Amino acid sequence: MDATVNDVLMALETIAPAALAESWDNVGLQVGSRQWPVKRVLTALDLTPEVMAEARHRQADALVMHHPLIFSPLRAVDLDTPVGGCLQELLHHQIAVMSAHTNLDSVTGGVNDVLASYLKVDHLTVLQPLAAQPNCGLGRVGSLPDRTTLADLAVAIKSRMVLPHIRFAGNPHLSIQRVALCSGSGSGLLDAFFASGAQVYITGDVRYHEAREVEARGLGVIDIGHYESEHIILESLAKQLADQLAAGGLDVTVAACLNEQAPFKTV
Repeated sequence: MDATVNDVLMALETIAPAALAESWDNVGLQVGSRQWPVKRVLTALDLTPEVMAEARHRQADALVMHHPLIFSPLRAVDLDTPVGGCLQELLHHQIAVMSAHTNLDSVTGGVNDVLASYLKVDHLTVLQPLAAQPNCGLGRVGSLPDRTTLADLAVAIKSRMVLPHIRFAGNPHLSIQRVALCSGSGSGLLDAFFASGAQVYITGDVRYHEAREVEARGLGVIDIGHYESEHIILESLAKQLADQLAAGGLDVTVAACLNEQAPFKTV
C-alpha cells in the first residue's frame, strides 16, 4: 500500500509520542504536506548540505531528523539564509521534514537507552523522570558490569564507540560502578547527576566550570561529544520506523543517512 507523510508521522508518534517532548521543543512535521506520497525515508541528526545532497541522490521523499530544522519562530523566510535555502530546496523537490527530538531522548528504547547499551550500562532508571510518565524522561542511571577506574572507563568508551578523542575530568583513579548518562548536551541535568549516587556522568557539551564543579565534588565526567552521543540512534530509529510502517502494510524504504559527519574535526 502506498504511504503518505501522515503515515510516517503516525509511525513516529507510536515510537516517540510528541507528549514526551520538553515544552520548549519543536517536534513533528516541520516542512511539507501530510498528503505528500512517501516511498523512501532517511533518518539524520541535522539537515546539513551533505544530508540534503544524499536525500536528493537517494530520492528520499521524507527526512526524519533528530534536531528540528525550525526551532525558534521564523520572522521571515529569507532564501539567502541557511534555513531559508533549505526550505526552498525541500519544497522545490517535495521532501518533507519531521523531527523527533526530546521525545526520542525520553522514550523507552530511545536515544538514552541506545547510548546506555553502547556503554554497557544496565539496570537502568531515569535520571530526570517525567511527572506524567516516570518510566520516561531525560538521561539514565545504571551500573557497569564490573568496577573500573575513571581513566580506564574513558579509554574503553573511546574504543567501543570508535571516537577520535575523548575528554574527562576528575581523578583518573576514581573507582566507578554506578553511571549517569545523558545524550546530547546534558549540562542541565548536573544537579540530577549529583543526587543520583553515580560516580561518573557521561554526556556531551560539558563546559569548563561544570567540569570544575564535578571535579571539586570528587566525581567524574566524561564528555563523548554531542554528535557522537546521538548519532548512534539513527540505525535503530530507521529500523523502528520501517517495522511500524511494514506492520501497517505500507511499502516504504527507511534507512539512516550515510554521509552525515560530526561538525568538529581534530588535528
